[in-house]
Amino acid sequence: MALLFFVNGVVVGSWLPRLPELRDRLGIDLSALGLTLALGGLGSLIGSSLSGLVVGRFGARRTAVIAGAAVYVVLPLIAVAPVALVLALVLAIIGFIDAQADVGMNAVGVRVEEAVGRSVMTRLHGLWSLGTLIGSGFSALAVLAGIDLGIQLVIVSVIGLGTALYAARLIPETAPRRREGERSGRLAVGLMLAGGFAVFIEGAPFDWSALFLVDVTGTGAALAGTGVIVFTGGMLIGRLAGDHVVDRFGAIPTLYSGIVVSVLACFFVVGLQTVVTSLIGFAVWGLGISVALPVLYKLAGSHRSFGEGSGLAALTVGTRLGFMVAPALIGVAATAWTLPVALGVIVTLAAVATLLAVRLTIGRPVPTGESISDRGVS
Repeated sequence: MALLFFVNGVVVGSWLPRLPELRDRLGIDLSALGLTLALGGLGSLIGSSLSGLVVGRFGARRTAVIAGAAVYVVLPLIAVAPVALVLALVLAIIGFIDAQADVGMNAVGVRVEEAVGRSVMTRLHGLWSLGTLIGSGFSALAVLAGIDLGIQLVIVSVIGLGTALYAARLIPETAPRRREGERSGRLAVGLMLAGGFAVFIEGAPFDWSALFLVDVTGTGAALAGTGVIVFTGGMLIGRLAGDHVVDRFGAIPTLYSGIVVSVLACFFVVGLQTVVTSLIGFAVWGLGISVALPVLYKLAGSHRSFGEGSGLAALTVGTRLGFMVAPALIGVAATAWTLPVALGVIVTLAAVATLLAVRLTIGRPVPTGESISDRGVS
Protein backbone atom coordinates (compact mmCIF):
# COMPACT_ATOMS: atom_id res chain seq x y z
CA MET A 1 0.00 0.00 0.00
CA ALA A 2 2.83 2.37 0.85
CA LEU A 3 4.32 1.80 -2.60
CA LEU A 4 1.08 2.85 -4.31
CA PHE A 5 1.05 6.16 -2.44
CA PHE A 6 4.74 6.73 -3.09
CA VAL A 7 4.62 6.03 -6.84
CA ASN A 8 1.45 8.07 -7.29
CA GLY A 9 3.35 11.01 -5.83
CA VAL A 10 6.26 10.36 -8.20
CA VAL A 11 3.86 10.55 -11.15
CA VAL A 12 2.54 13.96 -10.05
CA GLY A 13 6.05 15.32 -9.64
CA SER A 14 7.37 13.82 -12.86
CA TRP A 15 5.86 16.23 -15.38
CA LEU A 16 4.80 19.47 -13.65
CA PRO A 17 8.38 20.83 -13.51
CA ARG A 18 8.50 20.53 -17.32
CA LEU A 19 5.48 22.75 -17.96
CA PRO A 20 7.65 25.51 -19.51
CA GLU A 21 8.93 22.98 -22.04
CA LEU A 22 5.38 21.87 -22.86
CA ARG A 23 4.29 25.50 -23.22
CA ASP A 24 7.12 26.27 -25.63
CA ARG A 25 6.61 23.12 -27.70
CA LEU A 26 2.89 23.83 -28.13
CA GLY A 27 3.48 27.54 -28.73
CA ILE A 28 0.89 28.75 -26.23
CA ASP A 29 0.92 31.67 -23.81
CA LEU A 30 0.38 31.56 -20.05
CA SER A 31 -3.36 32.17 -20.28
CA ALA A 32 -3.81 29.25 -22.70
CA LEU A 33 -1.63 27.08 -20.48
CA GLY A 34 -3.73 28.01 -17.45
CA LEU A 35 -6.91 27.12 -19.31
CA THR A 36 -5.39 23.80 -20.37
CA LEU A 37 -4.53 22.93 -16.77
CA ALA A 38 -7.98 24.04 -15.62
CA LEU A 39 -9.64 21.67 -18.09
CA GLY A 40 -7.43 18.91 -16.69
CA GLY A 41 -8.59 19.84 -13.21
CA LEU A 42 -12.19 19.60 -14.41
CA GLY A 43 -11.59 15.96 -15.33
CA SER A 44 -10.36 15.22 -11.82
CA LEU A 45 -13.38 16.98 -10.34
CA ILE A 46 -15.78 14.87 -12.40
CA GLY A 47 -13.81 11.76 -11.49
CA SER A 48 -14.03 12.59 -7.79
CA SER A 49 -17.80 12.98 -7.97
CA LEU A 50 -18.12 9.48 -9.47
CA SER A 51 -15.40 7.77 -7.45
CA GLY A 52 -17.72 6.66 -4.66
CA LEU A 53 -19.84 4.71 -7.14
CA VAL A 54 -16.75 3.15 -8.71
CA VAL A 55 -15.18 2.08 -5.41
CA GLY A 56 -18.55 0.84 -4.14
CA ARG A 57 -19.00 -1.26 -7.28
CA PHE A 58 -15.51 -2.71 -7.72
CA GLY A 59 -13.99 -2.47 -4.22
CA ALA A 60 -11.15 -0.37 -2.87
CA ARG A 61 -8.29 -2.72 -3.80
CA ARG A 62 -9.23 -3.23 -7.43
CA THR A 63 -9.99 0.45 -7.91
CA ALA A 64 -6.66 1.52 -6.41
CA VAL A 65 -4.62 -0.95 -8.46
CA ILE A 66 -6.44 -0.78 -11.80
CA ALA A 67 -6.95 2.98 -11.80
CA GLY A 68 -3.34 3.51 -10.72
CA ALA A 69 -2.10 1.30 -13.55
CA ALA A 70 -4.34 3.13 -16.05
CA VAL A 71 -2.81 6.48 -15.03
CA TYR A 72 0.66 5.13 -15.76
CA VAL A 73 -0.47 3.87 -19.20
CA VAL A 74 -1.87 7.27 -20.22
CA LEU A 75 0.94 9.36 -18.68
CA PRO A 76 3.39 9.30 -21.65
CA LEU A 77 0.71 10.83 -23.91
CA ILE A 78 1.45 14.16 -22.21
CA ALA A 79 4.73 14.30 -24.11
CA VAL A 80 3.23 13.70 -27.58
CA ALA A 81 0.08 15.86 -27.44
CA PRO A 82 0.28 17.92 -30.68
CA VAL A 83 -1.91 20.85 -29.59
CA ALA A 84 -3.13 22.39 -26.35
CA LEU A 85 -6.65 20.95 -26.73
CA VAL A 86 -5.29 17.41 -26.96
CA LEU A 87 -3.06 18.03 -23.95
CA ALA A 88 -6.10 19.28 -22.00
CA LEU A 89 -7.99 16.11 -22.96
CA VAL A 90 -5.08 13.91 -21.85
CA LEU A 91 -4.81 15.76 -18.53
CA ALA A 92 -8.57 15.50 -18.04
CA ILE A 93 -8.42 11.74 -18.60
CA ILE A 94 -5.48 11.40 -16.21
CA GLY A 95 -7.29 13.53 -13.63
CA PHE A 96 -10.47 11.49 -13.98
CA ILE A 97 -8.66 8.18 -13.52
CA ASP A 98 -6.38 9.47 -10.77
CA ALA A 99 -9.44 10.55 -8.77
CA GLN A 100 -10.56 6.90 -8.71
CA ALA A 101 -7.07 5.78 -7.68
CA ASP A 102 -6.98 8.44 -4.98
CA VAL A 103 -10.22 7.32 -3.34
CA GLY A 104 -9.34 3.65 -3.78
CA MET A 105 -5.91 4.05 -2.16
CA ASN A 106 -7.29 5.97 0.79
CA ALA A 107 -10.11 3.47 1.28
CA VAL A 108 -7.52 0.69 1.44
CA GLY A 109 -5.49 2.83 3.84
CA VAL A 110 -8.49 3.09 6.17
CA ARG A 111 -8.88 -0.70 6.05
CA VAL A 112 -5.20 -1.11 6.93
CA GLU A 113 -5.68 1.17 9.95
CA GLU A 114 -8.63 -0.89 11.12
CA ALA A 115 -6.66 -4.12 10.68
CA VAL A 116 -3.54 -3.01 12.57
CA GLY A 117 -5.39 -0.99 15.21
CA ARG A 118 -3.31 2.17 14.90
CA SER A 119 -3.02 5.22 12.65
CA VAL A 120 -1.07 4.90 9.40
CA MET A 121 -2.75 7.49 7.16
CA THR A 122 -0.37 10.39 7.78
CA ARG A 123 2.62 8.19 6.96
CA LEU A 124 0.97 7.03 3.73
CA HIS A 125 0.37 10.64 2.72
CA GLY A 126 3.92 11.44 3.81
CA LEU A 127 5.19 8.84 1.35
CA TRP A 128 3.07 10.51 -1.34
CA SER A 129 4.77 13.82 -0.51
CA LEU A 130 8.17 12.14 -0.61
CA GLY A 131 7.30 10.64 -3.99
CA THR A 132 6.36 14.08 -5.30
CA LEU A 133 9.71 15.47 -4.21
CA ILE A 134 11.62 12.59 -5.78
CA GLY A 135 9.57 12.79 -8.98
CA SER A 136 10.28 16.52 -9.24
CA GLY A 137 13.97 15.94 -8.59
CA PHE A 138 14.12 13.20 -11.22
CA SER A 139 12.40 15.52 -13.69
CA ALA A 140 14.93 18.28 -12.99
CA LEU A 141 17.82 15.87 -13.47
CA ALA A 142 16.27 14.65 -16.72
CA VAL A 143 16.21 18.22 -18.02
CA LEU A 144 19.86 18.74 -17.07
CA ALA A 145 20.81 15.45 -18.74
CA GLY A 146 18.92 16.34 -21.91
CA ILE A 147 16.53 13.39 -21.58
CA ASP A 148 13.43 13.79 -23.72
CA LEU A 149 10.18 14.25 -21.79
CA GLY A 150 8.62 11.29 -23.58
CA ILE A 151 11.44 8.96 -22.55
CA GLN A 152 11.27 10.24 -18.99
CA LEU A 153 7.53 9.61 -18.75
CA VAL A 154 7.86 6.14 -20.28
CA ILE A 155 10.41 5.28 -17.58
CA VAL A 156 8.06 6.54 -14.87
CA SER A 157 5.17 4.67 -16.48
CA VAL A 158 7.03 1.36 -16.51
CA ILE A 159 8.02 1.78 -12.85
CA GLY A 160 4.44 2.64 -11.96
CA LEU A 161 2.99 -0.35 -13.78
CA GLY A 162 5.46 -2.68 -12.11
CA THR A 163 4.55 -1.26 -8.72
CA ALA A 164 0.81 -1.63 -9.39
CA LEU A 165 1.23 -5.28 -10.42
CA TYR A 166 3.37 -5.97 -7.36
CA ALA A 167 0.87 -4.26 -5.07
CA ALA A 168 -1.99 -6.28 -6.58
CA ARG A 169 -0.34 -9.42 -5.22
CA LEU A 170 0.11 -8.03 -1.70
CA ILE A 171 -3.11 -6.13 -0.98
CA PRO A 172 -5.90 -8.51 0.06
CA GLU A 173 -9.36 -8.20 -1.46
CA THR A 174 -12.06 -7.01 0.93
CA ALA A 175 -15.82 -6.87 0.61
CA PRO A 176 -17.14 -3.32 0.04
CA ARG A 177 -18.16 -1.57 3.24
CA ARG A 178 -21.91 -1.21 3.58
CA ARG A 179 -23.58 1.90 4.93
CA GLU A 180 -25.05 1.54 8.42
CA GLY A 181 -27.91 3.75 9.55
CA GLU A 182 -29.29 6.79 7.76
CA ARG A 183 -27.35 8.44 4.97
CA SER A 184 -26.06 11.80 6.19
CA GLY A 185 -26.19 14.48 3.50
CA ARG A 186 -25.13 17.01 6.12
CA LEU A 187 -22.01 15.01 6.86
CA ALA A 188 -21.14 14.72 3.16
CA VAL A 189 -21.44 18.49 2.73
CA GLY A 190 -19.38 19.01 5.87
CA LEU A 191 -16.59 16.79 4.58
CA MET A 192 -16.65 18.53 1.22
CA LEU A 193 -16.41 21.96 2.85
CA ALA A 194 -13.72 20.86 5.33
CA GLY A 195 -11.58 19.41 2.54
CA GLY A 196 -12.11 22.39 0.27
CA PHE A 197 -11.14 24.96 2.89
CA ALA A 198 -8.24 22.90 4.25
CA VAL A 199 -6.52 22.92 0.86
CA PHE A 200 -6.68 26.73 0.88
CA ILE A 201 -4.31 26.55 3.85
CA GLU A 202 -2.16 23.81 2.34
CA GLY A 203 -2.00 25.23 -1.17
CA ALA A 204 -1.19 28.87 -0.35
CA PRO A 205 2.57 28.37 0.31
CA PHE A 206 2.93 26.23 -2.82
CA ASP A 207 1.33 28.91 -4.97
CA TRP A 208 2.55 32.12 -3.36
CA SER A 209 5.68 31.60 -1.24
CA ALA A 210 8.07 32.35 -4.12
CA LEU A 211 6.31 35.62 -4.94
CA PHE A 212 6.13 36.49 -1.25
CA LEU A 213 9.87 36.01 -0.79
CA VAL A 214 10.74 38.09 -3.87
CA ASP A 215 8.12 40.84 -3.73
CA VAL A 216 7.65 41.24 0.03
CA THR A 217 10.95 40.27 1.66
CA GLY A 218 13.16 41.37 -1.23
CA THR A 219 15.07 38.12 -1.60
CA GLY A 220 16.76 37.27 -4.90
CA ALA A 221 15.20 35.08 -7.55
CA ALA A 222 17.75 32.36 -6.81
CA LEU A 223 16.22 31.84 -3.36
CA ALA A 224 12.59 32.20 -4.41
CA GLY A 225 11.98 28.45 -4.44
CA THR A 226 13.25 27.90 -0.91
CA GLY A 227 9.82 28.71 0.52
CA VAL A 228 8.27 25.71 -1.20
CA ILE A 229 11.23 23.55 -0.21
CA VAL A 230 11.04 24.32 3.53
CA PHE A 231 7.23 24.13 3.51
CA THR A 232 7.33 20.71 1.84
CA GLY A 233 10.05 19.59 4.24
CA GLY A 234 7.93 20.61 7.23
CA MET A 235 4.92 18.84 5.75
CA LEU A 236 6.92 15.68 5.10
CA ILE A 237 8.25 15.58 8.67
CA GLY A 238 4.77 16.21 10.06
CA ARG A 239 3.19 13.45 8.01
CA LEU A 240 5.85 10.87 8.79
CA ALA A 241 5.50 11.61 12.53
CA GLY A 242 1.79 12.45 12.58
CA ASP A 243 0.46 8.95 13.19
CA HIS A 244 2.09 8.88 16.61
CA VAL A 245 0.34 12.15 17.49
CA VAL A 246 -3.02 10.82 16.24
CA ASP A 247 -2.61 7.63 18.29
CA ARG A 248 -1.67 9.64 21.37
CA PHE A 249 -4.22 12.46 21.27
CA GLY A 250 -6.92 11.35 18.81
CA ALA A 251 -7.76 12.29 15.24
CA ILE A 252 -9.89 15.40 15.68
CA PRO A 253 -7.73 17.08 18.40
CA THR A 254 -4.72 16.54 16.14
CA LEU A 255 -6.60 18.10 13.24
CA TYR A 256 -7.64 21.12 15.30
CA SER A 257 -4.15 21.66 16.70
CA GLY A 258 -2.47 21.34 13.31
CA ILE A 259 -4.73 23.95 11.74
CA VAL A 260 -4.16 26.38 14.63
CA VAL A 261 -0.37 25.93 14.32
CA SER A 262 -0.51 26.58 10.58
CA VAL A 263 -2.51 29.81 11.06
CA LEU A 264 -0.09 31.05 13.73
CA ALA A 265 2.78 30.31 11.35
CA CYS A 266 0.98 32.27 8.62
CA PHE A 267 0.71 35.26 10.98
CA PHE A 268 4.44 34.89 11.70
CA VAL A 269 5.21 35.01 7.97
CA VAL A 270 2.96 37.90 6.97
CA GLY A 271 3.62 39.90 10.14
CA LEU A 272 7.42 39.96 10.27
CA GLN A 273 8.17 39.84 6.53
CA THR A 274 11.88 39.01 6.62
CA VAL A 275 13.59 36.24 4.71
CA VAL A 276 14.63 34.26 7.79
CA THR A 277 11.31 34.55 9.63
CA SER A 278 9.41 33.73 6.43
CA LEU A 279 11.39 30.53 5.88
CA ILE A 280 10.91 29.50 9.52
CA GLY A 281 7.22 30.33 9.25
CA PHE A 282 6.73 28.37 6.03
CA ALA A 283 8.42 25.32 7.59
CA VAL A 284 6.16 25.46 10.67
CA TRP A 285 3.17 26.12 8.42
CA GLY A 286 3.92 22.88 6.58
CA LEU A 287 4.40 21.01 9.84
CA GLY A 288 1.02 22.17 11.14
CA ILE A 289 -1.11 21.60 8.05
CA SER A 290 0.56 18.27 7.25
CA VAL A 291 -1.93 16.24 9.28
CA ALA A 292 -5.12 17.95 8.07
CA LEU A 293 -5.89 16.06 4.87
CA PRO A 294 -4.71 12.63 6.10
CA VAL A 295 -6.96 12.96 9.17
CA LEU A 296 -9.89 14.11 7.04
CA TYR A 297 -9.37 11.11 4.75
CA LYS A 298 -9.32 8.90 7.83
CA LEU A 299 -12.60 10.34 9.11
CA ALA A 300 -14.29 10.24 5.72
CA GLY A 301 -13.23 6.67 5.00
CA SER A 302 -14.18 5.16 8.34
CA HIS A 303 -17.51 6.82 9.10
CA ARG A 304 -20.38 4.32 9.23
CA SER A 305 -22.87 6.68 7.59
CA PHE A 306 -21.13 6.08 4.25
CA GLY A 307 -20.79 3.04 2.04
CA GLU A 308 -17.45 2.08 0.55
CA GLY A 309 -15.73 5.15 -0.88
CA SER A 310 -18.71 7.53 -0.76
CA GLY A 311 -17.41 9.60 2.16
CA LEU A 312 -13.99 9.81 0.55
CA ALA A 313 -15.62 10.86 -2.72
CA ALA A 314 -17.38 13.78 -0.99
CA LEU A 315 -14.11 14.85 0.59
CA THR A 316 -12.10 14.68 -2.65
CA VAL A 317 -14.72 16.70 -4.54
CA GLY A 318 -14.15 19.44 -1.97
CA THR A 319 -10.35 19.23 -2.07
CA ARG A 320 -10.19 19.39 -5.85
CA LEU A 321 -12.58 22.32 -5.96
CA GLY A 322 -10.45 24.04 -3.34
CA PHE A 323 -7.24 23.53 -5.31
CA MET A 324 -8.93 25.02 -8.39
CA VAL A 325 -10.48 28.04 -6.64
CA ALA A 326 -7.87 29.00 -4.03
CA PRO A 327 -5.10 30.41 -6.31
CA ALA A 328 -7.54 32.63 -8.20
CA LEU A 329 -9.20 33.90 -5.03
CA ILE A 330 -5.92 34.75 -3.32
CA GLY A 331 -4.69 36.39 -6.51
CA VAL A 332 -7.75 38.64 -6.71
CA ALA A 333 -7.45 39.51 -3.01
CA ALA A 334 -3.74 40.26 -3.36
CA THR A 335 -4.49 42.62 -6.25
CA ALA A 336 -7.16 44.42 -4.24
CA TRP A 337 -5.13 44.58 -1.01
CA THR A 338 -1.55 43.28 -0.71
CA LEU A 339 -0.19 39.73 -0.81
CA PRO A 340 0.51 39.58 2.97
CA VAL A 341 -2.98 40.84 3.81
CA ALA A 342 -4.58 38.46 1.31
CA LEU A 343 -2.71 35.47 2.73
CA GLY A 344 -3.45 36.41 6.34
CA VAL A 345 -7.17 37.06 5.80
CA ILE A 346 -7.97 34.16 3.47
CA VAL A 347 -5.94 31.56 5.37
CA THR A 348 -7.57 32.63 8.65
CA LEU A 349 -11.09 32.49 7.18
CA ALA A 350 -10.34 29.11 5.60
CA ALA A 351 -9.09 27.77 8.94
CA VAL A 352 -12.21 28.96 10.77
CA ALA A 353 -14.43 27.46 8.07
CA THR A 354 -12.57 24.12 8.23
CA LEU A 355 -12.85 23.91 12.01
CA LEU A 356 -16.55 24.81 11.92
CA ALA A 357 -17.28 22.27 9.19
CA VAL A 358 -15.59 19.53 11.21
CA ARG A 359 -17.14 20.57 14.51
CA LEU A 360 -20.68 20.89 13.21
CA THR A 361 -20.77 17.74 11.10
CA ILE A 362 -18.23 15.16 12.27
CA GLY A 363 -18.76 15.82 15.96
CA ARG A 364 -16.88 15.34 19.18
CA PRO A 365 -13.25 14.19 19.37
CA VAL A 366 -12.46 10.49 19.21
CA PRO A 367 -10.72 9.11 22.33
CA THR A 368 -7.20 7.83 21.93
CA GLY A 369 -7.05 4.35 20.45
CA GLU A 370 -10.70 4.32 19.38
CA SER A 371 -11.53 4.10 15.71
CA ILE A 372 -14.18 6.27 14.12
CA SER A 373 -15.63 3.12 12.64
CA ASP A 374 -15.85 1.51 16.08
CA ARG A 375 -18.59 3.84 17.25
CA GLY A 376 -19.39 6.32 14.45
CA VAL A 377 -19.54 10.05 14.79
CA SER A 378 -22.62 12.18 14.34
